[in-house]
Amino acid sequence: KKPLISSENETVLSVAKMLANNRASAAVIVNNAGGLAGIITDTDFTRRVVAKRVDPSMNKIEDVMTSNPKFASVSDSAIDAMTMMIENNFRHLPVSDSSGAVVGV
Repeated sequence: KKPLISSENETVLSVAKMLANNRASAAVIVNNAGGLAGIITDTDFTRRVVAKRVDPSMNKIEDVMTSNPKFASVSDSAIDAMTMMIENNFRHLPVSDSSGAVVGV
């Protein structure tokens, strides 16, 4: 399944709608150059938007996303990726190819 990808310039509301429409729990956020800038999850929305009463239509996703997230490479073993997820309590881990493009979560 392809990852949901959004620009860091999108509003919180537009990314939330994208997640809802796709019944997804995370989206990868890319910068203007297409590189990995961050990740946003349903838990982030709960803690950083709803709980703090952030106006989703007036704030950019870059204000609430997890910036510069850890990620796995397609060349990493599944065991290494799972270990990173367990050690860091991640439910979502971006996966990039050798050029740095996000190819999965």
